[in-house]
Amino acid sequence: MELIEDPTFLSLFAQVQVMDAVLMASLKSHPRPTELLEHIEQNIALVRSVSALRTADGPIGKLADEKMAPQADGWLSYARNVLATG
Repeated sequence: MELIEDPTFLSLFAQVQVMDAVLMASLKSHPRPTELLEHIEQNIALVRSVSALRTADGPIGKLADEKMAPQADGWLSYARNVLATG
């Protein structure tokens, strides 16, 4: 079975598409986009900080932290792009 035919993949892909639409609408319609972006940046920094602390918990914590950075950077970039085009 190819990935595109996998029901789990299709379900996750649909969820991501819906989440993207909801997030984009929420970001674009916010009355104070600069303030919203500041909150997003603060929350992502907090999540990354907690993730970095968990690296001391062992290899799973370290692996999770390694995966966190690109995800956090990607979501922050996404928010900045949406707010810049709003």
